[in-house]
Amino acid sequence: MFMVMKIHEHGKIAIAILAIILLANCINCYASYASDIHVNRVYTDKARYNPGDTVTISVDLSNTGIGDWSGTLNLLITHLETVVYSSSKTVSINSGQDITTTFSWVTPIIDHQGYLIKVYTNAGDYQTGAVDVSSDWTKYPRYGYIQDFGDITQNTIDTQINTLTQDFYINSFQFYDWMWRHEVPISRSDGINIDASWEDLFGRRIVWNTVQSYISAIHSKNAKAMAYMMSYAAREGYDNYGVSPTWGVFWDTNHASQLNVDFGNGKYLWLFAPTNANWQNYIGNAYVECINAGGFDGIQMDQMGQRDNVYDYFGNRYDLQNSFSSLINAIKTRLVNNNPSRSYVDFNIVDGAVNGWAVNDVSSNANTDFNYSEIWWKANNYNDIRNYIEQVRSKSGKKALVLAAYMNYNENTGDRYEAENAVYYGVDVESNHPGYSGTGFLQNFAHEGDYVQFDINVSESRYYALVFQYGNRSDHATRSIYVDGSKIGVVGFHPQGTWDAFVHDAYINVFLTAGNHTIRVAYDRGDTGAINLDCMTLGEFNEASVRLANAAFAASGATHIELGAGLDDVTMLPHEYYPNTSKVMSESLKTSMKEHYKFITAYENLLFDSNINYSDQGNQYISIANQPISGDGSPGTIWHITRMTVDYDILHLINLKSENDARWRNWTNTPVKQSNLAVKYYMSPEADVTGVYVASPDLDHGITHALNYTTGTDSVGFYVSFTVPSLEYWDMIYIKRTIPVPKDNRYEAEDAIKTNVSTNNNHAGYTGSGFVDGFAEQGDEVTFQVNISTAGNHTLTFRYANDTGYTSTRQIYVDGVHVGTLYMPDLANWDTWSTASVNTYLTPGIHTVCIYYDNTCAHAINLDNLTVY
Repeated sequence: MFMVMKIHEHGKIAIAILAIILLANCINCYASYASDIHVNRVYTDKARYNPGDTVTISVDLSNTGIGDWSGTLNLLITHLETVVYSSSKTVSINSGQDITTTFSWVTPIIDHQGYLIKVYTNAGDYQTGAVDVSSDWTKYPRYGYIQDFGDITQNTIDTQINTLTQDFYINSFQFYDWMWRHEVPISRSDGINIDASWEDLFGRRIVWNTVQSYISAIHSKNAKAMAYMMSYAAREGYDNYGVSPTWGVFWDTNHASQLNVDFGNGKYLWLFAPTNANWQNYIGNAYVECINAGGFDGIQMDQMGQRDNVYDYFGNRYDLQNSFSSLINAIKTRLVNNNPSRSYVDFNIVDGAVNGWAVNDVSSNANTDFNYSEIWWKANNYNDIRNYIEQVRSKSGKKALVLAAYMNYNENTGDRYEAENAVYYGVDVESNHPGYSGTGFLQNFAHEGDYVQFDINVSESRYYALVFQYGNRSDHATRSIYVDGSKIGVVGFHPQGTWDAFVHDAYINVFLTAGNHTIRVAYDRGDTGAINLDCMTLGEFNEASVRLANAAFAASGATHIELGAGLDDVTMLPHEYYPNTSKVMSESLKTSMKEHYKFITAYENLLFDSNINYSDQGNQYISIANQPISGDGSPGTIWHITRMTVDYDILHLINLKSENDARWRNWTNTPVKQSNLAVKYYMSPEADVTGVYVASPDLDHGITHALNYTTGTDSVGFYVSFTVPSLEYWDMIYIKRTIPVPKDNRYEAEDAIKTNVSTNNNHAGYTGSGFVDGFAEQGDEVTFQVNISTAGNHTLTFRYANDTGYTSTRQIYVDGVHVGTLYMPDLANWDTWSTASVNTYLTPGIHTVCIYYDNTCAHAINLDNLTVY
């Protein structure tokens, strides 16, 4: 095999320069720190900045040594691999002292840029932070939530919002179930003045001052407050509030059975036709009140999911799934006319999946500011969610996408204590009902005085969720919960209709100090009902699954609503009902989430920009020596996802080698860290590579590292070769290069990326140095990287030879999306060349064009070149 290889001299220079910078700034100079001066935390005063704003960067320092210290504290700010600002100052810290010092930085005038902050001492200790400079927050929404509006102190509110904006870079907040009624959000008992408090759908007390205090705190961080509202629903008794049943949606032609959601507590949501002009006007007025009276910045519109074969009030078949864009667009216009600066709208595409229910209407036709989608059971696997993200973003002109995806849903994860192994009184062990864990369960837990007591040990001082797995056939039951002898509350156990079912929806939260504790579940006076108690779990998110899912979402181009104000100032979302806190984060997971959110903020331009183009999922772009790889997120592999901008090829590596299944939400094993991955990455032969870099939320607090690389050509094509030092969960490699437009916009097939084909020059009339032959079997493929300068419809013209006696066919994919079938009629002989074309719309930038032989294709061809017109 003929091979050409060289080390780029300008690449050497770039690496040397960066190495000098890194050494000067002590990024990796010390295996252990040479002093007891510690940079503990770096954070900024806002969640987001406009170009030209001044950023106040705070740095928490400590001196754990026995002597006082005075020295230099350094600041370095980078955009991707480029240093954009540096500064330093002298700091003095007494022994045992903690201090906070600040730097100021005026942001560049370039809009929509992410930056990484590094603050370090000359002794080698460092920490990082991130800055988002974006005039429009919807470009990169990092969405959190607020779900408790009871009597909460201003200090608690400020602490929660500070934590979420400073440590996790949350720049927008969904206010979940803050309203009185879904059609009348704000309660005014006298018809004029806003009530001090009210009860929501589930009887929770909502304090208006708390809602207002949260909004004020969020605005002080230059973040946004979005009012959660149902888009097409009204509560029971809606006719008393001016809503007409004639606006409704029904299961029958005689408007006898209106669509509804029964919550089992005497409360309902009744559904209305989104296209009905009267409903649009009515709910539009309600949304305007949220903005004007509440001070919200926009509306988070929700819906209840797939409902087909329905009718309007007059018995006409109603196409519900294609009705939402009409309502969204009417609301958007209404809010803009009311107040353009507070007119943000997003809409929940429930149960999002490729070509799923309501997906095409909302993503293609709705005037949302960003897309939002709740993921249930139609996009279960890693590749399902990747494909869905790509489809929604592509159909919407690359609008941002936020996923509501509930981790470890329906899983009882966390340290488990079996009831049959606990101390108990008045109950007995049995195993005559299926579904229990361990060796059995405790039955006859039905009389006053009965109890079960667990002895537990916890390693961290924090909030815990005590989750009880139980069986209950018929009656609602309650039990009193004691921690170390003190009663902390009462837990309800809900009837399941059979003893042959064990569920784990009974829980209570408590703060525990590290060490030993006793947890007693007691039938006290006033408690009711009979239960079988199976076990108690300290409900906790599985860190590995959360980190892998977030890597998959971000690498695919979406963010994840998962963090909210709550326990320990920040809580994670396990359930579609946001106040549910049946799982909590370990300190390790909190630390990992801080690194993740810092990373996606600093590198937002390589993750979420609208000018990022996708590639297909084939393995033709990459090889990793002695490693299993996949482009479709297969368990047991390193999953590669490839992206392109005008300036970079971006390669994401996600470590699924320890995955037990391909489902992103499920508990999984901690990945085994991989080291020294020898990578060959194939790309356009026209590419002029000037640097290869790796950054990861798992490596050195997100700092970019330059990699040594070589370039060469083999039988597959032109490649860049480099070694990735480590892969824990997720690495992002970005290759800086330019790809010029070739003469006459012609790309030679013999220089492209080739899969299962060869090159030759044994037939006259070809262009370039030869052509591709052996293009004759299923799985054969040729992949081009093309540079498009202007948006519009383009013609992809392939020059080929065919002497098979038949018309040959191939499938054409652009950026991984099928754009057409190429038909190549039979020619006189193999020395005769002709062209065949397909048309497609292309945006400016770098795209991949694949000509592929799949199971629908037939007959051999020689391929000479691709010309783009």
